[in-house]
Amino acid sequence: MDKFILPFKQGKLLNAIFLSNILLSFHYYLIVYINSSFLNQYFSETQISALYIIGAFINMILFINAADILNKLGNYRTAMYMIFLDALAILGLVITQTHFLVGLYFILHIVTVSFIALNLDIFLENLSNDSSKTGNIRGMFLTLANITLVISPALAALLLIEGAYWPVYLASFIFLVLLLYVIRKNFKGSITEQVKSIKIKETISEYLKDKNLYNVFGVHFILQFFYVFMTIYTPLYLINDMQFSWSEIGVMFTIMLLPFILFELPVGDVEDKKYGEKEFMTIGLIIMGLSTIFISFVTMKSFWIWTTILFITRIGASFVEISTDTYFFKQISTKRASIISFYRLTRPLAMIVTPIIMTIFLQFIPFQYTFIIIGALVIVGTHYSMALVDTK
Repeated sequence: MDKFILPFKQGKLLNAIFLSNILLSFHYYLIVYINSSFLNQYFSETQISALYIIGAFINMILFINAADILNKLGNYRTAMYMIFLDALAILGLVITQTHFLVGLYFILHIVTVSFIALNLDIFLENLSNDSSKTGNIRGMFLTLANITLVISPALAALLLIEGAYWPVYLASFIFLVLLLYVIRKNFKGSITEQVKSIKIKETISEYLKDKNLYNVFGVHFILQFFYVFMTIYTPLYLINDMQFSWSEIGVMFTIMLLPFILFELPVGDVEDKKYGEKEFMTIGLIIMGLSTIFISFVTMKSFWIWTTILFITRIGASFVEISTDTYFFKQISTKRASIISFYRLTRPLAMIVTPIIMTIFLQFIPFQYTFIIIGALVIVGTHYSMALVDTK
């Protein structure tokens, strides 16, 4: 790990960002796959979709105004406020059983956790200005987070005591408290450079003029669309339709997510040294799409068949994730917070589009065949990846 840190004078701060990312990831990934099942105790699938959509709309408003918020409060203070609000939301989910409050706290969590990720992005960009190292830095950043992604489903399954979800949310809360401490200790007093307020029309125009930004945005949106679908609906399908238990799903998801550890760091390194990002993006999208389509034809309850096919989907996703992040951050500078904010709009945008599409589809076709549609849409994403001007 030293080879990623030694070139930077702010090595201590870079380590602090890596640690912060691990803590935030544990907080988020511990509950991300159980959220829909937890909410299903209080709400129908349509109502759950509505909660995600509301949270995503608020997210989009915040991201559009991110530069104004950062200019007024600074990145450090904004991060501290968001972490505090997120902790309040998670603690609320542990304590309350009132339907309205559960929905309110969940929306607050969706809104704040996304903005905290943006805060860490900005902290990291302030320390990684050498584009020749972007793939290595981003690869390490993502790989450390993805270690938690792999561990979290199995850990969540262990914490689920007789179907009670509160121990998992309590553990998630503890990681937030630790994150608050690390940010306060290492970044208190840090100064955020003044950034230009985002103007939605101007930013969209900039994306449209720069075809590379436009196309990488398209690929990143497809990736987030895939993630939202898999995060919300796949656990519901495995539990309600395939009759898997959470103890089985926890192990299944841990194995499924291993590609994010195995492939992102070496792919990021290869993209810096030999090949560009375009090839890995395209290959990843094809793997994701075809394997997702195949899921519709898996009708038996077989742990290893399901684990294998889900594992293959994440091989493709890991290629696309590191490639899109590396490509994007090679195109922008730290002073373009508005561009980063707009790029991060792909997540809330996908959280709006995906539930709407699924709500419509589920009125006409069986749950089983929605995987064909999602896989086909992922393959359409190769249109954007192939249009990129490669960095090599």
